[in-house]
Amino acid sequence: MVVELPAGHYLENFRYLLEFVTGQYSSLLQEQELSYLNEFQSLPLQAQMLYVRLIQRKGSLFRCDKIHYEEIDDLQQVICQLTDAGFLDDGGDVHVREVLPLLTKRELLGLPEAIGFMPSLKKDVILDSLADIGTIATGLCIIRPLRLETLQFYKLLFFGNLEQDFTEFVLNDLGVTRYEQYPLQPESAFFENRWMVEKTMELYIFDELSHEVIAEGDQAAMAEFVQSLPSRCNNERLSRRHDRIVNRIARQYEWLCNFAETLSLYVTSHLPPSRERRARILQKEAKLGECIEQCMDMLQTPENDQEREIATRLLHRLRKKINTDGLIPDLDMEMLELKPIVKHVSVEKRSGVDVEESACDWFRQLGFDVIYVENCLIPGLFGLAFWDIIFAPVKSVFFNPFQRGPSDMFTPAFYRAREDLIVNRLHELEDQQYLRNLVSDRFEKKYQIANYFVQWTKLSRDLLDRFLCAVSNDALLSVFKRLLMDPGSNRSVFPDLVVFHEGGFKLVEVKGPSDRLQDNQRRWLHHFSMAGIPAEVVNISWN
Repeated sequence: MVVELPAGHYLENFRYLLEFVTGQYSSLLQEQELSYLNEFQSLPLQAQMLYVRLIQRKGSLFRCDKIHYEEIDDLQQVICQLTDAGFLDDGGDVHVREVLPLLTKRELLGLPEAIGFMPSLKKDVILDSLADIGTIATGLCIIRPLRLETLQFYKLLFFGNLEQDFTEFVLNDLGVTRYEQYPLQPESAFFENRWMVEKTMELYIFDELSHEVIAEGDQAAMAEFVQSLPSRCNNERLSRRHDRIVNRIARQYEWLCNFAETLSLYVTSHLPPSRERRARILQKEAKLGECIEQCMDMLQTPENDQEREIATRLLHRLRKKINTDGLIPDLDMEMLELKPIVKHVSVEKRSGVDVEESACDWFRQLGFDVIYVENCLIPGLFGLAFWDIIFAPVKSVFFNPFQRGPSDMFTPAFYRAREDLIVNRLHELEDQQYLRNLVSDRFEKKYQIANYFVQWTKLSRDLLDRFLCAVSNDALLSVFKRLLMDPGSNRSVFPDLVVFHEGGFKLVEVKGPSDRLQDNQRRWLHHFSMAGIPAEVVNISWN
């Protein structure tokens, strides 16, 4: 059913965001942010509407002849009101190359500067040909929304990030995405002080710049970027954001075989896979003593299962190749040596049918009941069983109404802040009937509410009940515990299918002709084997 949104809903959402931020962070706002709100509220109603319409559209320049909104009676008058108040200008200082893309291909070919251009040319080619011309009279009436940096500041304070935007309001208003209800109190604000906000904004700018400098491929520009990168701070959230940028630049240096710069960057990062990459480069550079030292550090204090596995593999190879004089201890190779059960299946290739559906058809022909769960079944059970803990009112992790979980969900802080609740829940879930009742109750009461782990389109009450009746309770709890240890890394790459048969079930990971198991998938298959959960890999080939 199509939901009809009330007229002016977008303006109400915009006002809500501004007023929420000023209420939550009044002590952090400076004069320019406060004046933004006050001056916006002083605008005539239709001027407010047009400004909000424009800032929610793509692009920074707009043609006046392409702006048509029913709620705007006199467009030119409203443009003048916004211009006089400092919320719009005519973009008079922008280069012609920024204006030309607003023209259609036909309009471009009609310019005097395009005389002689072939009509068959693509628009991008025409734009490239005209880009270096200093001045071109396009005849367009252009407007440009202003004060967008201040608006970005408000959005960062509201969402806690710059990935979310006003689309969240629309999806919520339409009922497409519903969110959990949790208290939003001033003491739960995401940002503690102005310094944190400015530092976060600064790192967002550097994050964007890092992609640009990598795309340029100029090592001199990369070196200049590294020199300008702000130093790492002790705040956990900010340091993780900083280290992601460092790892990205270091990885680019590694691809360019500039290992000296790569190592100097990775050593400053505390975020995986920095230690793993350092160890591999040290091995490649034949700096075996340093490589062993790095691997031993990873083995003794692993950040995650991947670090432990990589360290074990590298040390095992080194001990086989060279005399390490007892520097490398005995290694547990069980996890690395265990091979998953693999079946090779040849099926007829049909147009528009992917390998997972082909595998489903093959199992059905054998008389099995198979469901394509696409990484949703076990994470969904986890999300339902720990729902109240995921949304527990921990300080500073819920700060806007559009969150699928707490801001620390995929960091070590999640477990630390809720350890007592988690331990108690795991004890309660030892009662299999309690687990079934809890999942059933959560499914009914929370249906269609957003949760990082629960993909409602792939779940049904029948599927959940059936799986819970078939799986060992102890085995499922072992899976939950592994998820809790590193939810960021371990919530993905679960097997594609669940195949039910008389007396039980099995999980199946499907691989196509050119596909292979990821390391994370191999680790989960190893865990399933140790826990007694039947699982296998089906390799599909086309006949």
